[in-house]
Amino acid sequence: MAAPILRQSLLTADIFTSSHRFSAQISVGNRRLADVLNDRMTDFLQVQSVYVSRINTPGEIIGRYDKAALEKRHITFVVLPTETDGLSKEHKYNAFSKSTENIFITLPSFEICGRLEIIGKFDLKAILTIGTTRFMPIFQGTAENSFFPNVQFSGPVILVNKEAVALFSIITED
Repeated sequence: MAAPILRQSLLTADIFTSSHRFSAQISVGNRRLADVLNDRMTDFLQVQSVYVSRINTPGEIIGRYDKAALEKRHITFVVLPTETDGLSKEHKYNAFSKSTENIFITLPSFEICGRLEIIGKFDLKAILTIGTTRFMPIFQGTAENSFFPNVQFSGPVILVNKEAVALFSIITED
């Protein structure tokens, strides 16, 4: 009897550190990227077909590599092609207690605006410190380079590394 063939599901994403952009494919198997990034059993993210560029010149490829590993703590954020890819499989929707806030976040070399969905009381400090998730989903997000404001990235969801957050705030209407 032949062994079952495991399907390797590949997801293409833009991964950012404070100095570089990595356009890469990530083998997520039957998981979502949010679950892979929040997995505390490994500190590394395995990627393949990696295109490397500097954040100030994102269209200029400085290298291409078949395989690489990224240390998760150095990833500041990840721009994903669909909203579903940024949600954990355990993510539950509860329309009655869910609130949405427009937020502004600063990270090394980037500023991010978008929507954050919260179940329960909205507490800025608790969002960053409570729970086991390392990366939080920001919906309809835009990331702007702090040093080169004309360099922007956007997507239906941006996964932000909580450990990289310098400032986390709510955008209020004036």
